[in-house]
Amino acid sequence: MRYLDAVALAKLKNLRFDIRRHIAEGHLAGRHRSLRRGFAQEFAEHRAYAPGDEIKRLDWKVYARKERFFVKEYQEEKSLKTYLLLDASGSMGFSSGARLPKWDTACRLTMALAYLVLAEGDAAGMLTFDTAERVFLAPRRGLDNLELMDRTLEGQRPGGETDLASVLRRSAARLPRRSLVFLVSDLLGDARSILALIKAFRARRHEVFALQVLDPSERDLDFDGPVIFESLEDQARLRCEASLLRHAYRELFEKQQRLYQASFDGSGIRYGAFYTDAPWDDALSRFLSIPGFRRC
Repeated sequence: MRYLDAVALAKLKNLRFDIRRHIAEGHLAGRHRSLRRGFAQEFAEHRAYAPGDEIKRLDWKVYARKERFFVKEYQEEKSLKTYLLLDASGSMGFSSGARLPKWDTACRLTMALAYLVLAEGDAAGMLTFDTAERVFLAPRRGLDNLELMDRTLEGQRPGGETDLASVLRRSAARLPRRSLVFLVSDLLGDARSILALIKAFRARRHEVFALQVLDPSERDLDFDGPVIFESLEDQARLRCEASLLRHAYRELFEKQQRLYQASFDGSGIRYGAFYTDAPWDDALSRFLSIPGFRRC
């Protein structure tokens, strides 16, 4: 496979994703219990109604007593579904110096996460996008699914504009409740709009991980002299003296990163920044040291 060689696979075999800590819709081979609005299943608890809940799940007896809407949730065992959302917009093709483009790192991270999920026997699907969905692979079990994902990514190149918020809005509506969602993107754009839409995944009871892939030059603006910046997503060009902007740029960049970190932490969303000048597998290993993952 192009994006997971033998060395990377050997390292990943030392990691295990503990899906019991991230209960989504279902279970692995009858082992993992989950909460799902079901039919004649074992009752678990009442939960306050949220927009998007099915009306037929309302408990009218509770409403009669409390005059507030609640829905029933049931214990049900079913197959866990994981969705890997991969940003394929033009900005993901950026690289500085001799470094690989962000796209290559993002593909490797996506494939590694898919392997960890599939190795547990659970189902993983993939969606690539720019301003709209490009390719959607429905969740499937089995490590042979890795080959399909790898061929799919090998046939794609980053390009086009980004409309991350719009894509996330549509994706949040189409995914089943209580899924596991990994978003792999540079998260460039209007941070507040992006955050609002990612939080919508949590509102729909998804477990969310956000992996931000960046080139160090996007953090440092380490260019000297007059520089012409050309957009990878449209025909825009900007000529400037980079050294004169560096201090202000870095302050704005750090402000945005602090916003992401604080907002994700406050929403229960796992977040990590991955830079292309560091080994991606080491960075992923550190990221997976959070609760929910463990070393074998």
